[in-house]
Amino acid sequence: MRRAKRDGNGRRVAAAAVVAALVLAACSNATQTVSTGSNAAPGVTANKIVVGSLSTQSGPIAADFAPIVPGVQAYFDMVNAAGGVDGRKIDLAYNLDDASNPTTNASDARTLVEQDHVFAVVGVATFSFTGATYLAQTGTPTFGYVTSNDWSPYPNLFGSFGSYLDYSTSEPFFAYAAKKVGAKSAAVIAYNVPASADECKAAAAGFAKFGVHVGFEDLAAGLEGTNITPEVLRMKQAGVDFVVSCMDVTGNIALARTMQQNGMTGIHQIWLDGYDRSVLAQYPQLMANTMFLVQHVPYEAATEFHGAFPALATYLQEMKRYEPAYAYNEVAFDGWISAALFVQGLRAAGHNLTQGKLVAAINKMTDFTGGGLTQPISWKTAHSQVTSPTCNTFVEATPTGFKTVFNNGTHLYVCFKNNGGLAPVAAPPGTPGG
Repeated sequence: MRRAKRDGNGRRVAAAAVVAALVLAACSNATQTVSTGSNAAPGVTANKIVVGSLSTQSGPIAADFAPIVPGVQAYFDMVNAAGGVDGRKIDLAYNLDDASNPTTNASDARTLVEQDHVFAVVGVATFSFTGATYLAQTGTPTFGYVTSNDWSPYPNLFGSFGSYLDYSTSEPFFAYAAKKVGAKSAAVIAYNVPASADECKAAAAGFAKFGVHVGFEDLAAGLEGTNITPEVLRMKQAGVDFVVSCMDVTGNIALARTMQQNGMTGIHQIWLDGYDRSVLAQYPQLMANTMFLVQHVPYEAATEFHGAFPALATYLQEMKRYEPAYAYNEVAFDGWISAALFVQGLRAAGHNLTQGKLVAAINKMTDFTGGGLTQPISWKTAHSQVTSPTCNTFVEATPTGFKTVFNNGTHLYVCFKNNGGLAPVAAPPGTPGG
């Protein structure tokens, strides 16, 4: 276990955890007594609130999870520079690294509570969140990036976009995009692990449900697209003109390169991993016509619709001030949203702060948007279900950058009723952009 004080993103969920799923053993959490918080206020003084984080900061999959800490820290830096919350500064004093080890994750959770006496854990990002049930049992308010349903239905565990994953709610988005670009034959490709395959199963189900022909389906591709030529040749033979990939970035690039080498050019794709400006700068030609489903207001909206999304402008301004290397990182964005929910809860809980009051205050919120960055989230239900309608924004890669697509001006979100049809519905009241 590493323990040190700090020195200085539903769609993406599947892809970011893919490699971890392939190299780590599956773990499950035993059922335990669940607390809704206590009357205690560990880590709280007259002028400070001490919190910790728990994430994968080292090892082969660290890049998929470590950036959550800079996102959390940047938000706290912004809040502290304005005087803190009710006269208290927030101190992210303990950043624990589980080093991709499920056993370490569980022991780190105990260390934060029993040794470091943190008030909350703000910034959880790991593939195997084995510490979840312990944190639930102790009533410790916990915030972070959801990669599995370990977070649900515990009332004190708060995911950045809700705590429950339901892949079926994404079914219409793939079919909608395919029809918008006039596709005739679709392909879905994923690794043979649930973290990858489940989303592509939903894509295939959506195609079948909404009348898009599936010309090729492979939910057991090799790690990182190894030897993907046979799959591409079968796609070509099937006349595929639209591809959904639930692989990681490495696999996606290998797929795109192999398609290009075999004459499959100009084909629209949806990737679940790769909405990253540094990746696009490295592979602009391979990523052309590639789309991404994004749960928040896309970064590009700041320049495409100048002044229309002040919360996004604030996010980019403050990230560039405090953590410039992570301004466009999706996991750092999860950290920012997690910190925003924590702070909004603190303000609602009042000066006589306890863990129980914080948890109760957040669970009364019905329209959390991170200040104007996401579709409204109701924490009355977000622990155990995905509220209908489900909404996403779309961005597409071009050789010169990403751009928003399928939007109507500042109305960025495309929304569908859960278990409904393919006709988009209005975004819920309070959705950024209207």
